[in-house]
Amino acid sequence: MDILEFQNKLKEIQTLAVNNGKKVHVQLVEKFFDDPDMDGEKLKRVYDYLETQGIRVEGILGGADSPSRQEQEERSAQPEKERIPLTREEEEYLQEYLENMGAREEAAEEVLFEQFFRGERAAREALTRLYQREVVEAAKDFNREELFFGDLLQEGNMGLLMALENAGEQEDLGSRITEEIRNAVRSFVEEQTRQKKEDDILVERVRTLEAKVKELTEDDKDIKYSVEELALFLDMDVEDIRSVLRLTGEE
Repeated sequence: MDILEFQNKLKEIQTLAVNNGKKVHVQLVEKFFDDPDMDGEKLKRVYDYLETQGIRVEGILGGADSPSRQEQEERSAQPEKERIPLTREEEEYLQEYLENMGAREEAAEEVLFEQFFRGERAAREALTRLYQREVVEAAKDFNREELFFGDLLQEGNMGLLMALENAGEQEDLGSRITEEIRNAVRSFVEEQTRQKKEDDILVERVRTLEAKVKELTEDDKDIKYSVEELALFLDMDVEDIRSVLRLTGEE
């Protein structure tokens, strides 16, 4: 499949997905890009690109439909892979972090909640210290080598504070707070992973454009083309070229 055919197919699948509520099934994508040259890695890059355009690719895992909302909620607080051991520096950071948090409150959790709902500030601080164990466990579960462990702790604490802010007198409140902590850390990791995908795709677009321009001008390096001319010669959208040029700082 040549580059022109690939670009046209990519535009067509995007149009189909937009008309389908910004979602498309993986089987349709595979059928659309059915070609001996399209291996698993290339298809994955297509999925990643579609996701960065706000299009959900359904059924990637095992070829089955995407999990239902209930299944997603049940799995939302679960780590996606086995724990990654902390480095020595991270262990030292964690130790210092826990020391700065101070000793955990010895009072019973139920008593602290009663004091918290009476508006006692000390109870809020005590609950924050009490749930540090859950914050640390969530950060360890969702730890990634490419992320700073301290950021995961910070996101877990944000989830904890928001959970306390919105807490009402209800049964199983402790479990709800733990869930909010884990959801906050998980959401942060997912957002950072998505951003990295977008960054990688943009970098690849810059490299591709540079290679095309180099090939186009190799016979005469002094020649200059306008963006509109490049779009015509390279069969690319003007706005796509402008967005890539902005990444390189070019006018």
